[in-house]
Amino acid sequence: MVTIKDVAKKAGVSISTASYAINNDPRISKETKEKILEVAKKLNYHPYAAARNLKRKRTNNIGVFVDGFTGPVYPRIIEGIHAGSRRNNFNIIVSTGQSAKALLLERQVDGAVVIDRGLDDETLVHVAKHGVPIIVLDRDISGKNIFTSMINNEEVSYELIVSMIKKGYRKIGYVAGPVTSYDNLHRFKGFIKALTEYNLPTTYYYKGDFTKASGYRIGKEIIESSNDLPDFLFCANDEMAIGVLDSFRELNIKVPDDIAIAGFDNIELSMYCTPKLTTVAIDHIKWGEELAQALVDILVNNATTINVNTKGKIIYRESC
Repeated sequence: MVTIKDVAKKAGVSISTASYAINNDPRISKETKEKILEVAKKLNYHPYAAARNLKRKRTNNIGVFVDGFTGPVYPRIIEGIHAGSRRNNFNIIVSTGQSAKALLLERQVDGAVVIDRGLDDETLVHVAKHGVPIIVLDRDISGKNIFTSMINNEEVSYELIVSMIKKGYRKIGYVAGPVTSYDNLHRFKGFIKALTEYNLPTTYYYKGDFTKASGYRIGKEIIESSNDLPDFLFCANDEMAIGVLDSFRELNIKVPDDIAIAGFDNIELSMYCTPKLTTVAIDHIKWGEELAQALVDILVNNATTINVNTKGKIIYRESC
């Protein structure tokens, strides 16, 4: 196996100079670095990551911890984090649950973006306190090295419901995600705020879990078990909204003539379903890139604050 000693000998430099060049140390001139890197490439030299990381006390890994691998939203956030990380010569490790917890506790990542409700606050506070910066997207907690990044869920949900009220809808329902979801809770707060402000009933509430299947089930239940139907449904995400649309189509319920529908997230399928879905657009890829850059700034440039929040934009289509 080719070693750093072989690279140094072939390039005619000391081992320390070769090491500095390969690790992009600014003490080495551009010309010397390029010469050494060219030799390393020709010799097919790859630095031993474990030894290098031990010396640096850094893994160059960013953890991205989610509570599952299904659905269209997480992959787009991860895509953005990956792009932002690679630009800064960091890798990402995507995990969930106990595996994610182990990666944090064993310091196998330098920092993390957390969207995993299964990772408890106590663990995150403990790990961050001991030097691993963490950006949370799914809760509001405080502590040393803990940062938050949020969607303006309540504000944009309130704006959407008010716009529907002004269109004439009065019996407005909410299709909820998991009660433990930060996003769901704050979208619901915006919903309730709008209805309360306009003295409208808040009784049309349906419990889902962010999946298309739960939306389909709820759509069936609404039509088959009630004579008092809402005239507009705000679904806490697009997947549930599309599930509701599927069930309504089977039951010959016309959208938006019989019941209007809107979702949240602007997933790709929302513009291709029938009718096209009114929704709240979030640029998840851009958000992910900004999260990665913020974490790199903390790790490399010793930043002590972040300013990464994303604003939703209402996209009006055919469903309401």
